[in-house]
Amino acid sequence: MNTYIALLRGINVGGNKIIKMQALKTMFESLGYEQVRTYIQSGNVVFESGKSAAAKLEAAISAAILDTFGFEVSVMIRTLAELEAAITANPFQNLSQEDYKRLYVSFLSKAPSEEALVKLIPYADGADKLRIAGKEMYTLYEVSVSQSPLFKVPLDKWLGTSITARNWNTVNKLAAIGRGE
Repeated sequence: MNTYIALLRGINVGGNKIIKMQALKTMFESLGYEQVRTYIQSGNVVFESGKSAAAKLEAAISAAILDTFGFEVSVMIRTLAELEAAITANPFQNLSQEDYKRLYVSFLSKAPSEEALVKLIPYADGADKLRIAGKEMYTLYEVSVSQSPLFKVPLDKWLGTSITARNWNTVNKLAAIGRGE
């Protein structure tokens, strides 16, 4: 069995795409996944499965959400090892505890093209700092997400991929849950 983390995009945000976590857990269990655990209301699910292809898991979960809840949701899957590698790869090291509150990791469904990365160069070292490593984008906001100029930038369109973001605390908590802590 492998440990996976499913990151659902845009559920329970602003009264849209409402899914109760118990219902989501039940849906995951109906797919045959084991040790299903949810974390907060924003669509984080840690589970065990013998399947190893993330794309197949993403497709199965997306289809089940559509069938069960009646709307489409982008799903990004990371193995526990991939999530821990994303934590290790954080380009913003040695931050204060207060600074970590402004650090977010955006999980991408695929690594962006070189052409897409060029579009982000003007945003890399402004008031907000932006770095991409593989299928993760790290953003250190100067103040907050909602006060950032990046808030209005259509990053998913520019990068040509679905994106879902989590704050640093949530990313680390999901890894701890995956490790059984």
